Amino acid sequence: MKKNRFKRYIFVFAIYLSICLLSGCGREEPQEEREDSVIYIGITGSSGIYQDLERVNMELEQQFIKKLGVRVRLINTGLETGENYYKNRQMGVDIFGMYYDAFCSCVQKNLLLDISDYLDAAPALKEALNEKAAPQDLGRDGVFGVPKPLSDLHSNGVILNRACVEKYKFDVSLVRQAEDLEPLFEVIQLNEPDMVPWALEKRRNAVLERQPVADILDNCLSGILYEDNQPVVCNIYETKAYEEQVKLAKRWQEKGYLARDILTCIENGKNMVLAGEAFATECVIKPDETQYDESIYGDKIVVVPFENRPVSDTESDWVYVWGISADTRYPKEAVQALDLLYSDPEILNIVLYGVEGEDYEVEEDGRFSFPAQDVLDKSSYTNTSKWKYNTLKAGVWQGMSLDLQGDFQRFADSAVRSAAYGFWLDEQQLTVDLMKLRKIVNEYTPWLETGLCDTDSYLIEFRQRLQAAGSQRLVEEVQQQLDDWKMSEKE
Repeated sequence: MKKNRFKRYIFVFAIYLSICLLSGCGREEPQEEREDSVIYIGITGSSGIYQDLERVNMELEQQFIKKLGVRVRLINTGLETGENYYKNRQMGVDIFGMYYDAFCSCVQKNLLLDISDYLDAAPALKEALNEKAAPQDLGRDGVFGVPKPLSDLHSNGVILNRACVEKYKFDVSLVRQAEDLEPLFEVIQLNEPDMVPWALEKRRNAVLERQPVADILDNCLSGILYEDNQPVVCNIYETKAYEEQVKLAKRWQEKGYLARDILTCIENGKNMVLAGEAFATECVIKPDETQYDESIYGDKIVVVPFENRPVSDTESDWVYVWGISADTRYPKEAVQALDLLYSDPEILNIVLYGVEGEDYEVEEDGRFSFPAQDVLDKSSYTNTSKWKYNTLKAGVWQGMSLDLQGDFQRFADSAVRSAAYGFWLDEQQLTVDLMKLRKIVNEYTPWLETGLCDTDSYLIEFRQRLQAAGSQRLVEEVQQQLDDWKMSEKE
């Protein structure tokens, strides 16, 4: 009897279990699946303080859920660019930025999502593509990436240590170009022996990195000089303008204006000026970046623009590109999320500046300020790569113009547009060994542009090696492609 009763229990339980399995009764979504239902935006190691990302991500998630109904989070990739695509994929990154060379590589390998089918729901991305120079034909149909929101327009200038400017009563209105700094350097060198007169903007950069001689068309040596801006290609390393720059670097090196460890110092120039370790460093002059620096660090620095107009070339538009992984599980939502990253003020404020009330406060006039604490001593979320984002759509800080978009537009209107704007070189048509020439350029320029060589003899040797490797033929072939492009533009 007990045996029959037990069989009946087994039979009933089996029926119940079958019903549950068919109906989904008691089923829970696996925790792993819930955690994976996120779109990740990759930010580089220098873009944020890692331990503060969680609270920033909580705020970001709320905004994206409200606007798109999806979870979106920032993830620190530890990479400077999107070049290591496979590491990005391993980390589950859906949206990431990369320099143009890495973008081309990703396109050729079919690693990026073709977003053309989703652009109708992404007006900001569509606008960015329509405003820029036509993208290079990379042999793939569809649009795979979008250039960063703001063209990389800028002129150069200098950041000076304010304490020294005020102490020695320097008249900064007399500083119109780099050479005008030399009398100031003499005073600093005499009275501030522990202070470097001029620090490089970044490690291993040229003494003057932000003052381009020409629009370089082959990422090597062939370019159009900005001083006359005619569609005539030359070897920029054979020009008087380049020679003047390297001779300035040599003069500053000989006079002791540069640090001895100029090629190994890992600290950037602005931080050295802020810390009182350097008197001056080169800087970008562009309304959003310049106004931000003056707002945040104005009590410690003085920003002085040189008398150089900004320049606009094809690379200005495409130097940095945002794309979406071909492996994303949420293509439509990822495109819409990237669109908000280009256009939505609330999203941008979080990505750029953190959480309102913790990382910044909003004053009565709508401008941002830091909570009552010195910014330099504050440990909070910090995005040091603001140039990759649409800063004009985000909030402005105390001391900045409320018409920042108008300021930027006027600045852009003043730019010199390269006569080769919109031109893309087809390297496949070249008969010269471009890699060999680039290797020579990379061998000589760090020493010439920091003055760490016998400039006269080194420059002669540099030019001779370039000529022996085919530099003149390269210039002629680039010129021919440019001429053909000009003719097609007229047709």
